[in-house]
Parts: sequence; C-alpha cells; structure tokens
Amino acid sequence: MTDARAVGGDLLPDDGPERSAPAWWNNRYLSGDAPWDTGIVPPELHEVVSSGLLSPGWAFDLGCGSGLNARYLARHGWRVIGVDLALAPLARGLQAAQAAGLPAHFILGDVAAYPVAELQAAFALDIGCFHAVSRDHRAAYAAELARLTRSGAYYLLYTFEPWEAADGGPGGVGPADLSIFGIAFTLVWARHGYDGARPSAWYLFRRI
Repeated sequence: MTDARAVGGDLLPDDGPERSAPAWWNNRYLSGDAPWDTGIVPPELHEVVSSGLLSPGWAFDLGCGSGLNARYLARHGWRVIGVDLALAPLARGLQAAQAAGLPAHFILGDVAAYPVAELQAAFALDIGCFHAVSRDHRAAYAAELARLTRSGAYYLLYTFEPWEAADGGPGGVGPADLSIFGIAFTLVWARHGYDGARPSAWYLFRRI
C-alpha cells in the first residue's frame, strides 16, 4: 500500500481527549500545525474513482478538513458535501470550491450526528476521521453513514489500527470497531501498512 506519510502525515498527533473538541482542531489549522493536510490526493482514492465501481452522484467527505478530496471528487462529476468540526479549514475549502466553480459544499458539524436530513449518497470517504471519533460515538457514526448512503454505495476509509494510547488504553480502530459497519456494509478489500510507527489500513466497503 501507499506509505501513509505521503497521504496524511501525523493524522492523529495527540492521543489526548481534547482532540474531540472543535477548538483543538481549529487551532491546529489556524497555527499551521496540521501536517495531515498535505495537499495530496491519496492514490487509493484515485484508484477507487477510476475503477469503474462508482457512478457519480452525491458523495460525503467525513472529516473533510480543507476539502482537497471533496474538490477532487467534484472535478470528477460528484456533488459533494464535506463535514468537519473545525471552521477554519472549511472556510478555506469553501473559498477554493467557489473559486473553481465546483459543486462541493461544506458543513460545520459532527460526523456522529450528520446535519443532513435525507440524502442517499453513492459514495462516502473518510481519511483519518473515524479513528478520532470517541468509542462511545462510533456506533452513531456508523448509523449515520448507513442512513445517508444508498444500497450499492461505496465507503472508503483510512484509519490507524490499534496501538497503545497515551492514557494506557487502546488507540486506533480494531476488529470490534469495524464490526459495527457489518449490519449495513460488506468489506470489498483491506490494505494494511504503517504511518510512521503506527499500523494503519485502507478499507473499501459496499453498502448492502
């Protein structure tokens, strides 16, 4: 698989609980200390988009940051809604999308309580967001993802795999975390690698 350092760098630089707070993420972007915001569209996303599996329609970019991947999808025929906790990168993403005339829209919100009433998306993307969602909100994240994707939709996920977190508990996403998608999604493929010293993986799921 692609070296994740070329995709997102230090996607989760701190294991502390403050990373669930919007202000923490917003301040990282405002200070320029957002090494995961590389300006590189991952080869795995290029691969899925060019694979012929997808039929352009509505797409979600969960934890979209500054919207690079949302704009990439919009350039390939998708109407995209990106959501993120941090206002600063969303403003940058919106400005860039408007300047390019792209159908990419951005919402300030929580991926575990997605602020969209009804929309049946054909594709969902999450690069480094799910592993930052607290464990008590991951089931809600999966339920929202299922609610807002149609049968046959695809979901591409990049995440850290389990490691020993700073608080002594497990960090990352393990089999138990992934099992919550099993009610509504089937796994198409998985690719495992490392982001620096941390194990990481790409997963492609298909909506049942």
